[in-house]
Amino acid sequence: MRSQRKLTVLASLDVAGYTRLMERNERHTLMALARLRVRVLRPTLAEFGGNLFKTMGDGALVEFLNVEDSVRWGIAFQTAMAEWNKGRDADETVLVRLGIGLADVFVSGDDRFGAAVGFVVRLQQAAPPGGIAITHSVRWQLVKELAKEFDRTEWVEFKNMEEQFEIWLWRGTGSPARENHGIIGIAHRPLRTPPSVTRPISPPAPAPGVAGSGRPSIAVLAFDNMSGDPAADSIADGVVEEITATLSRVRDFKVVARNSAYAYRGRAADVREIARGLGVRYVLEGSLRKSHDRVRVTAQLIDAESGAHLWADSYDGMADNLFDFEDEIAEQVAGAVHPSIQLAEIALAKRKRPESLAAYDLVLRALPHLWAHRREDNAEAIRLLDEARRLDPGYARATAVAAWARAQHVIYAWTNDVEQTRAEGRRLIDEAADQIGDDPTALSALATATTLLVGDLERAAHFVDRALALDANNAWAWTRRGFIEAYRGRADEAILAFEHAIRLSPLDPFSFNSHNGLGFANFVRGDYSQAIEWTLRGVREKAGMTWAYRDLAAYYALAGRNDEARDAIRRLTETRPGLTVAKVGEVLSFVEPSVLARYLDGLGRAGLPA
Repeated sequence: MRSQRKLTVLASLDVAGYTRLMERNERHTLMALARLRVRVLRPTLAEFGGNLFKTMGDGALVEFLNVEDSVRWGIAFQTAMAEWNKGRDADETVLVRLGIGLADVFVSGDDRFGAAVGFVVRLQQAAPPGGIAITHSVRWQLVKELAKEFDRTEWVEFKNMEEQFEIWLWRGTGSPARENHGIIGIAHRPLRTPPSVTRPISPPAPAPGVAGSGRPSIAVLAFDNMSGDPAADSIADGVVEEITATLSRVRDFKVVARNSAYAYRGRAADVREIARGLGVRYVLEGSLRKSHDRVRVTAQLIDAESGAHLWADSYDGMADNLFDFEDEIAEQVAGAVHPSIQLAEIALAKRKRPESLAAYDLVLRALPHLWAHRREDNAEAIRLLDEARRLDPGYARATAVAAWARAQHVIYAWTNDVEQTRAEGRRLIDEAADQIGDDPTALSALATATTLLVGDLERAAHFVDRALALDANNAWAWTRRGFIEAYRGRADEAILAFEHAIRLSPLDPFSFNSHNGLGFANFVRGDYSQAIEWTLRGVREKAGMTWAYRDLAAYYALAGRNDEARDAIRRLTETRPGLTVAKVGEVLSFVEPSVLARYLDGLGRAGLPA
């Protein structure tokens, strides 16, 4: 059985200079820490829903349900600590470092384990005393109000980790961290920490044949047979063949032919040397163990340029059901590798100088803004995509995603000129449809835009079918199919599609959209309790996504939870003054009439003006 895992938000904290404090006055230090736990730590955690699941001397680990609560708690906690330290002598001052990061962890009862836990602890060590360190993956999910509290450092490398990370710091206002400690850099300057913790490094120079313009490339190397059973070689070869064939259908990156990759079988060569020889940036390697009828396959994705491990997992199956097992592994590996490479390419594009950006890189830079589901971010996505189209007018993906971004502007009431934005989006849809070719990601984007801007579910379904014919493991296409089925009123078919999308790509940064989709599909089914639960999960995963309160308002009202429905309407209309039931009905006119009528009835009951 595979260990239970989950994606969560962890905060790590410890006392700076703890050894020095203990040496000066052990009893006084221990008493001070005990009082701080009771008077500062636990009350602030209770306010923001933090779960203190482990203490380690002067350190602790805390779990949160979402990014926004974790960061708000961190600032509230450090502010309370600054108040505690006011008027105290330097010898009595207690300064705490905080690190907050997303973590894919193993779950064992009330404890959390795994490499991600160690990473968050290293991140905390990079924070200044009295300050907070977060990664870019945390910061870009924050609302603008919180994000601007953090200053960016250079890219840094943690001890015993070769991969680079973009660190953002909160220094506090007039805190001892700012006034008394010289380890804090300023925005766009290196983080000045002891060499044993982190060191700033420049982005590595591209290896020959690895980096460059165009799609990223990957090689699937022959898997090692670790079982000592020669008969297992054929099983390992079959797994690699299925993975290679499945990845070849993902048009977002190029896959080296199996025979070329097998030239390195059994050779003791560094992964960077192999990548240079094959002309790829990413390498997928793995191993197979067989014991009687049980088979375990382990795979890991490596960025060959830096040597960093981007993803790893293991799969267990039975040899007597080998073909199904190989298919299952290939499907799940493809679902995990796709977003992992995509996120790595986005990070690479962000590090490039503006003058070196090509259309492909601009589209990559636009995607996190598109996923953010916030008005300002969506506007930035449109700007980047339009620049990509200017550089390469024939780049169908840029055109299709630009249409998708405009569809979000319309459907989420982010524009004051709906008709002009809708007309621009329709023009881009027609332009992309003539150029799109065999790009599943672009076809999925086109299906989204066609649904939301034109309301033509049949044409949108045609684009989705083309995408899935080209790449049956494209999670975005399955998510779009789920929405189309839900809009048609087919709840069961929609739920199956959303669940398949999540199963294919559980770590996808856009998977929260499938959770929102499951909420709408359960609403279609009439299960308002499940609709609320799934939508709340999406909201927790995507802090600042205020449009989802439109859905919650309708679901709460129809479930008879009137106070929560009115609060959802308040949150929705704070950034959308003038929104009415009629306007919502207009932009959702493509939804099956009986479903739409029930949805609009819920909004009316929740208090949205007619």
